[in-house]
Amino acid sequence: MITALLVAILLVLLTVLFLAYRRWECSSFVKTIDLIPGPKKRPIVGNATSLPRESDEIMQTIQGKWIKQFGRIYRSWLGFRTFVHISTPHFVEKILTSQTFIEKGKSYSILTPWLGEGLLLATGAKWKKNRRLLTPAFHFQILDNFFDVFNKNADILCDQLAKAQSSEGVKETDVFPFLKKCTLDIICEAAMGIKINAQLEDTEYIRNVHRISEIVVERFFSFGHFLPDWAYHCTSKGREHFKILKQIHGFTSKVIRERKEEIAREEVQNNDAENSEEIKKRRAFLDLMLLAVKDGVELSEVEIRNEVDTFMFEGHDTTASALVWFLYCMGTNLEHQELVREELNDVFGNSDRSCTIEDANKLKYLECCIKESLRLYPAVPNITRYISEDFELGGYKIPTGASLSVQIYALHRNEDYFPDPDIYKPERFQMDESIGRHAFAFVPFSAGPRNCIGQRFAMFEEKVLASALLRRFKISYNLAKHGPSKANAELVLRPKHGMPLNLVSFS
Repeated sequence: MITALLVAILLVLLTVLFLAYRRWECSSFVKTIDLIPGPKKRPIVGNATSLPRESDEIMQTIQGKWIKQFGRIYRSWLGFRTFVHISTPHFVEKILTSQTFIEKGKSYSILTPWLGEGLLLATGAKWKKNRRLLTPAFHFQILDNFFDVFNKNADILCDQLAKAQSSEGVKETDVFPFLKKCTLDIICEAAMGIKINAQLEDTEYIRNVHRISEIVVERFFSFGHFLPDWAYHCTSKGREHFKILKQIHGFTSKVIRERKEEIAREEVQNNDAENSEEIKKRRAFLDLMLLAVKDGVELSEVEIRNEVDTFMFEGHDTTASALVWFLYCMGTNLEHQELVREELNDVFGNSDRSCTIEDANKLKYLECCIKESLRLYPAVPNITRYISEDFELGGYKIPTGASLSVQIYALHRNEDYFPDPDIYKPERFQMDESIGRHAFAFVPFSAGPRNCIGQRFAMFEEKVLASALLRRFKISYNLAKHGPSKANAELVLRPKHGMPLNLVSFS
């Protein structure tokens, strides 16, 4: 009797679920989305089972194979979530210049517990207010003040790599961990005004930043991605996530309190013009926010913490990713590496002096090489936007509630704008070669109103670090031994198996 009752209940539940699923499939939303070409979906799972298991192959499928099959606007389903993928400049321009579609896609929500409503995730009036407030922090004259931070950490990076390469029996060094520590040191000093010495020491904060990134990636590619935060934090991984977040937030809040007290002391102790000017020159991004609050801007401590954490997240992994792929391109294209070195010799001669902002602006060919590596390997390979109202794109109706994915990796390899797209050709970015190219064919820092606020900071940082490395080392990558490096699309585009490079010191 009990068995029959349980069977009956199960049948009723299955019937309800089946009817709900049929209603979903027959909804105008699903029917409208399915008018867009795309891979054949399966019930419940959508196209999830059509994707390879390896993360590098997933990106090659989504941003390669399916584009060739279905075109540069197509749709896919991940369970009940749909994505409309675009990879042609005209479509990208329509989305990224929109003042309506400025809300990030729901896939970013797993970052909310860490970053809150910082610039990356904020929407509406809050995003506009904070964007206006923070933009002056990246003024050209202010960026000049960070060159000593760039150069100091570039020297430490070179010394650490030389030490690793000179170890007995070592012929290659995985440079990616070294780059991550260097960029973490730089952004900590620039964003918070503190020195954590990640390149020389191991601290709890450094471990926490690295671990939280790993946990977020693991959650993104697992069932935990579909769980609400309260449910996820009941799992063992979720409890670790919560514990580390508490420590990171506690550290940032402590720094904010200490910087507040320090600024107050400085105002009392330093009244002469000379000292005041020196303090002004050394202001971190955190200081500028705290000073804005003193001037009457409404910004809570949580909002300040969110912005600092956002700078920390966006400001070190993305730059490390950009640099590791630049070094890979240099190591596999030695003729271009030599051309960069000739330019460096023209600017610096035989001196070992630091790179100034004037020097960085002269390094035009180095900039072309960095841009070409960003074209082939954009640090952020795709971005998404939430579609908040129906609109038309490419002859198709995109309904409210869809997520639109701008496939930057595929966009940059669009042969209509970059002939021989898989070949490394820095000359593409020389002035005469760039004339007439669509402005949205190359968007490594996004574009439009939600472009990367720190892109000039990042480009200067990359130039200083790249120039320091190439003045110190001849770099090579053993293609015969390792084969082409595989790119993993995680939070940023990172090498799947690290980046083993041979570094031969000139000194």
